[in-house]
Amino acid sequence: GPVFSFFLYYPVNALLGKGNGMKKLIHILDESLEEILLIGLLIGMTLIMGIQVISRYILGMSLSWSEEITRYLFIWSGFLSVSYCSKKCLSIKIEQLVSIFPRRGNAVIKVVNHTLELIFFIYMIPVAYSYMMSAVQSGQVSPACSIPMYFIQAAPFVSFVLVAFRIVQRWIIEFKITIGKDVYDPVHPEHSSTDAVIKANVENLDSTNGGGEV
Repeated sequence: GPVFSFFLYYPVNALLGKGNGMKKLIHILDESLEEILLIGLLIGMTLIMGIQVISRYILGMSLSWSEEITRYLFIWSGFLSVSYCSKKCLSIKIEQLVSIFPRRGNAVIKVVNHTLELIFFIYMIPVAYSYMMSAVQSGQVSPACSIPMYFIQAAPFVSFVLVAFRIVQRWIIEFKITIGKDVYDPVHPEHSSTDAVIKANVENLDSTNGGGEV
């Protein structure tokens, strides 16, 4: 599966230079980075809280670190989900007005929207970086586990960088649609032409199989 490939198979092949491992790894990062991280964080939170419940109600002892770790994992999940939603175009919005336009007119509106979003997050990146570096300079640690707080305060910075990257990806797709190019839209494949879908599937197979290697 993609999780096993991400953590073991493709990184090893990339280091050894076998099977176009680096190309495959980059493909997985592009397609599933946020999903892999969010699944890992969710599994971690579930396991920690499960251990806490067992310790408290079965063993009669409470863990001092479980709530703090879970809270910090939840913070990272919240910020990484912003990047995931940007990649999938998932947000609270009113579709009635936009839906009356054809696909090309819709793309023009989205180009303007993505441009404003990109300006905002580019502005926020140095702010988030300053926030993270303030924790580095202060040397502050968490009360229960003595974790350096910059590990937690790095979440906004990492998130905003990923969001900006995902917005650029979406901006390029919508801009190509605006100027009339036949492009495959992974978020809205139903709006893509048959040729664009076939081309995208061929490129996906090439990335997955290393250009024909199995």
